[in-house]
Amino acid sequence: MKTSEMQELLFATLPMWHYHIAKPFKKLLDEGISIDMYYCLQILRRHNDMMTMSELARWMRIPKQQMTKVVNKLIECEFAERIYDSSDRRIIRLKITDKAIGYIDKFLSEDAAYFKNMFDSMNDNDREKFGEALYSIHCIFEKMKPEDCSCCNTQQKK
Repeated sequence: MKTSEMQELLFATLPMWHYHIAKPFKKLLDEGISIDMYYCLQILRRHNDMMTMSELARWMRIPKQQMTKVVNKLIECEFAERIYDSSDRRIIRLKITDKAIGYIDKFLSEDAAYFKNMFDSMNDNDREKFGEALYSIHCIFEKMKPEDCSCCNTQQKK
């Protein structure tokens, strides 16, 4: 498939993705938990539960000042904690807490029933193809590092 065809397909899919996935997802989050907070938790969880503020900001593709606000809210909710490096006190790592992991697990098992219903409403063939497509997209995105994506690099946008 040509790049232009992929781009057209992506932009045709985004409104449907927003309506069927993103919008319901935002409604499911508990009050006080923003989508950025949830994304941070998932990134921390995927990176062995701990990373520096700079690393997290790079993965989130947001400036460190904005990242600090999100992290402060996570700490306020007891979903993250700051761990000071014993060899260099200037280095602060963020660590996801057991409370946050419990929140994510509960969210995925109970609160996200909308998505279970959506998947269950698909016929077997469509559900299988949708699952394969999601898996492929996930694997491709997992390979992409923030610094590899110049269009998303916050340092380059001014």
